[in-house]
Amino acid sequence: MVFDPQQFPGTGQWHGRAPYSFLASVFSMVSSISARTVMLNIMCNMLRVIIVHSPQDILPAIWLCSNAIAPSFEGLELGIGPQILSKALRGVSSVNQTKLRKLYERYGDWGDVAFAAKASVRTIVKPKPLTVREVFQTLHAIAGVKGKGGVDTKAGLVRRLLLSAVGEEVRFIVRTLVAHLRIGAVRTTVLIALARACVFMQSDVGQWPISGDLVRQVDDSKDVLATKLKQAENGLKECFAQCPDWNLIVPWLMECKDVSRVFERCGITVGVPLRPMLGQITRDLTDMFIKLKDRDFACEYKYDGQRAQIHMDNQGRVKLFSRHLEDMTDKYPDIVEVLPRIRSEGTTSFIMDGEIVAMNSEGEIQPFQTLSNRARKNVTLDTIVVPVCVLAFDLMYLNNESLLQLSFRERRTLLKERFVRVKHRFDFVKSMDATGITTDQDKVQAFFKASIGSGGEGIMVKLLDHPPKSLEPSARAKGLLSTYEPDKRVESWLKVKKDYVEGVGDSLDLVPIGAWYGSGRKAGWYSPILLACYNPENETLESVCKCMSGFSDKFYKEMKDYYSEENLRVLNTPRHDYVTDLQPNVWFDACQVWEIKGADITVSPVHKGAIGRIEEDRGLSLRFPRFIRVRDDKPTEEATTSELLATLYLQQQVREVAEEENEEEQEEQDD
Repeated sequence: MVFDPQQFPGTGQWHGRAPYSFLASVFSMVSSISARTVMLNIMCNMLRVIIVHSPQDILPAIWLCSNAIAPSFEGLELGIGPQILSKALRGVSSVNQTKLRKLYERYGDWGDVAFAAKASVRTIVKPKPLTVREVFQTLHAIAGVKGKGGVDTKAGLVRRLLLSAVGEEVRFIVRTLVAHLRIGAVRTTVLIALARACVFMQSDVGQWPISGDLVRQVDDSKDVLATKLKQAENGLKECFAQCPDWNLIVPWLMECKDVSRVFERCGITVGVPLRPMLGQITRDLTDMFIKLKDRDFACEYKYDGQRAQIHMDNQGRVKLFSRHLEDMTDKYPDIVEVLPRIRSEGTTSFIMDGEIVAMNSEGEIQPFQTLSNRARKNVTLDTIVVPVCVLAFDLMYLNNESLLQLSFRERRTLLKERFVRVKHRFDFVKSMDATGITTDQDKVQAFFKASIGSGGEGIMVKLLDHPPKSLEPSARAKGLLSTYEPDKRVESWLKVKKDYVEGVGDSLDLVPIGAWYGSGRKAGWYSPILLACYNPENETLESVCKCMSGFSDKFYKEMKDYYSEENLRVLNTPRHDYVTDLQPNVWFDACQVWEIKGADITVSPVHKGAIGRIEEDRGLSLRFPRFIRVRDDKPTEEATTSELLATLYLQQQVREVAEEENEEEQEEQDD
């Protein structure tokens, strides 16, 4: 509150262009801090300084802080690997290939390698200082290089950046090039910092003067400011969930200077994917009935396919996006071809949610493995060997209007009224409606078993309507709405998988972060593997278990090739965001998600999963973990969260108590 960006030292020499050294110094500061509050303050104040002294640099600064240069759905990739980095570093230093390899073995991070390689270089002529804008534009130029001679061209552009980079700039330019900034602050942190900067923005640019008397007003204004900050954070998060593109949001912010007004302009746009709504995992059907007592809900088959967000504009142009917002339109030309035929009369533009499944000529849904065998690039209608069908389950946008605030019953009605089936190509998910009362439980159980019998993973359970006003205040489901909530995992959608109901153990999506060297028959391979859950609150990975079961010899070999020093996936030291007391022989870069089953979840003095949520100084661990498969459809940020891990543990405790009571009751009856 007492920070004054107008008086920040050195800004008089900026001349309207923020130096990259300013950004690099902030990255260096933040990477050495574990206190999230301090980190947010630094990031917020950094953005305030740029807004005041170089407003044209706020957009590139936001992208660089987000460890990206464009939204994921644009598919703009830097494509920088060891070959290009080595070539560029040899060109700006006296370090040869052998020395580079030794440096990488020592540091395990290309940013640290570059910093060490250039540390001894002395230049006669001082290079012109890099600016934030120049770095960002050069990165875009690198991403745009295609075709023959691309390696040399990219290496030349990287070399040009490194020649001008000084000190910490070298480290963070290279980390940006390999998309691994390692500062502990990515999307959520940047969102909050920008929202807070916007609250101060009007004061910072002198539109309403609180700076002069602010120190005297601190005590009186704390509560008011805290409310404003929270409202701004929630507003910007909601805005970004519907329109995850800084290229659109930041210019609106700079124009309006008010997050609440930005939301008036920010909303669903055909062609820009909104972040998908996700369902909470529930332990079993009984728990589901308790949560949704006296509420009407729909049960839907949960198919083993690929989730897709389907867009079509008024001109009939189609876009398909994956659950993590990657553009996969070119992968499915057969879906693009059929979409114009699914619209009923009067339907123009739309955005729908659905599942893509492999389907044979008899209309039978095939396993996910069959779908994964489809080609991913250069797919044409005449080369398709695995036909697919879209099974739609939600509608978020119709004829230029957002449907997010409608109830699920209303959205589903519009979906079925405005779209028509196309045999084996487009259909609606199989569903049934029920009420959270005893008379419907047998019907839901039968529907669940039918889903499993048809090859599905279980069912999705979704509230049909908003809560009635007559609902008792004490009712647990009172606050659950049936709106579509982008980028949220809420209990109005519940995921009931066969793993939970059949009692074969918890299925978790965990991230490999390290391994020990195998012995005996497994000598030369990695075994066991250290796995972690994701804590989105502080963006860390907390260890959950060591897994050495479920792997085939073929997978062991593939894993050794995948996690290697050559492809930058093996580190000599743990990443700053790893939370564990264990010391594996090898640290992995967090770049995969594995599905893991186990017997049960226990409190652990060793592992740090969900630490502090159940017991203050102990975490949770998965007993007898077994590898099931690699989840190629999930980024690490969508791994099982520490909050969910704690929830599953508590549900397990409740179930165990109930089982013990049932056993005691049975023993009494037997006696």
